[in-house]
Amino acid sequence: MDISRICFNCMKGEVDDDGVCNVCGKQFSDIKLSENYLPVGSFLRDKYLMGKVLGEGGFGITYIGYDINLDAQVAIKEFFPRNYCSRARGASTVIPNEGDAEVFFDKQRDRFLDEAKRLAKFRNTPAIVSVLDFFKDNGTAYIVMNYIDGTTLRDLLEDSGERISVEETLKIIEPVMIALKEIHDNGFIHRDISPDNIMLSNLSNRVYLIDFGTARSNSGEEEKTISVFKKSGYTPPEQLRTKGKQGPWTDIYALCGTIYRCITGVKPLDVTDRLFGEVLKKPSEYGIRINKTYEDAIMKGLEVHNDNRFQSIDELYDAIYKSDAWKDAGDEEYTKIVEAVRNYKIHGNPIPKIEQAYRNKAKGENNISINQPIYGNDKEAIKQVVSQYKQTAEYEAAHDKLVKEDPDYKKAMEEVKMREVVREYKDSHHQ
Repeated sequence: MDISRICFNCMKGEVDDDGVCNVCGKQFSDIKLSENYLPVGSFLRDKYLMGKVLGEGGFGITYIGYDINLDAQVAIKEFFPRNYCSRARGASTVIPNEGDAEVFFDKQRDRFLDEAKRLAKFRNTPAIVSVLDFFKDNGTAYIVMNYIDGTTLRDLLEDSGERISVEETLKIIEPVMIALKEIHDNGFIHRDISPDNIMLSNLSNRVYLIDFGTARSNSGEEEKTISVFKKSGYTPPEQLRTKGKQGPWTDIYALCGTIYRCITGVKPLDVTDRLFGEVLKKPSEYGIRINKTYEDAIMKGLEVHNDNRFQSIDELYDAIYKSDAWKDAGDEEYTKIVEAVRNYKIHGNPIPKIEQAYRNKAKGENNISINQPIYGNDKEAIKQVVSQYKQTAEYEAAHDKLVKEDPDYKKAMEEVKMREVVREYKDSHHQ
């Protein structure tokens, strides 16, 4: 690749004479700039070329980068606790604030690297992004990871009318749960699970748990300051106290909060409100059709007092994925297909595309981001259609009614062979 023409948006294509990338179609002007960010086009260790910012939080900034030695895209996490440091506009060096802030910065920067070393052992765990490199530079620290071309679960929810089916949610969450078991078994807790930090790959059907910026060892040692971290709706009470008893149950609360958000379209009540007596509604109270086994498991995982929650991922996993309810799951998937075909007819899209999309789905291809080829990019239309059809009570009744009243719909149903595709899809995911 000609580095002088590389696109700093995708780090995959080259820009033409007008500055437009031949891969992503974007220009330099599309990049968000800030004095807090590393300058676009700067290098780390003469090896990593820095591109645009992918995301930022209270303790770090993540960039897309390019490894010039490996000719590959990478993601680079920079330790940048914004309340404790700054960077001059156009400069690369991070400057800690004076006094106690500097002491805090130095201590946590070292810890950032120590935990990167430990997390590197998970590079072969399927649902965890591999750590490729870590080092100090520019007065701070960096972790280099595999780049995942995909979308977050939060974005998927936004594109799907703010909620997805119970079954689809649990299929997305299962590999995350398996990864968490390995993390916990090796003495770590993630401490920041939410739809923001679950990534769905566009190139495969793989799901990833990302952003270990607040992860810590589950050694039982007392932690201060950095342990107080809050993400409303997903953070349990023990995480709000410097000496709170944190463990696998802490991640279980956040994970069940994420499941709750996906299936209801509503973020769980902030735990501080619950501590003052507000009651968290069950999903069924929002009109969501959900098996009681699932609902009971989710609500147990969201208990305010950690002793009342599942104490291990194994317990939560068994309550959901080894239950009779999971073995019998599948009706909602058919409902979703009925909705999608109707949506295609509304927007005038050709039926053959639907058939191919669902045949891919049956083979396990693109099953996570199926909303992309099915629903298109009109977000308002998506929300309207999904909202209208996701509430269908009985898919058989809806199917029969549409077949009788709409000959075009009947033709579409026959051409796509919905029942066979759904059954193939179910079988491929329940082996």
